[in-house]
Amino acid sequence: MSPRTKEQNEEIRKQRTQEILQAAILVYAEKGYAASEIGDIAERAGLARGLVYHYFKNKQTLFRELYTYMMEGTNRFTKSHFEQEGSAFDLFHTYARLVCNQVLEKPAISRFYMRISLDVHYLFTPEEFSPFDWMKGFMRPMTEAIEKGMSQQSIRQGDASLMAAQFWGGVSQGMNYLDRLQQELLSQEIPVQEQRERLEAAIKQVVDSALAIIRPA
Repeated sequence: MSPRTKEQNEEIRKQRTQEILQAAILVYAEKGYAASEIGDIAERAGLARGLVYHYFKNKQTLFRELYTYMMEGTNRFTKSHFEQEGSAFDLFHTYARLVCNQVLEKPAISRFYMRISLDVHYLFTPEEFSPFDWMKGFMRPMTEAIEKGMSQQSIRQGDASLMAAQFWGGVSQGMNYLDRLQQELLSQEIPVQEQRERLEAAIKQVVDSALAIIRPA
């Protein structure tokens, strides 16, 4: 058997890293940072514990990379979404629905985003990471889209930064509610069709409430 090439080794490294990070999301969603263990992540990934340590020297290193990976993905998605052409108001409507739908379709990912802000202090020192600066950067595409919407008259006039923060606050609180509601409905063994109807009604209310912040008079 021929030895693997440098390119093949790199591809394997990327694949293993992804497997570990995806497993870490699932474990974190269930246990949070403090209770998550490398052994749990290895088991969920279907890998030997020692192999995980080959890629990440400890739990903090793993979760630092996971945090960076997830947040960079969020920033890219949000930026590309609000750079699309069309009505700014419609872009906010679509964004809110996409985010809410993810809570139901990929609950572990949504729980990661909802909980990780409480655990950032385990991963970074204040000098290494500023939650305020990160949030300001994350909100920038929304703020710019609101300013564009004002010029289009598809969004009411006001302080664009404040309105972006209020919109996202409504969506993020709605995400928490949807997650709890879905878990409650599953625990009660309510028929699937009724679950879908109640969840869809809740999504609509969350989206409508968030959009009320920017809706033109």
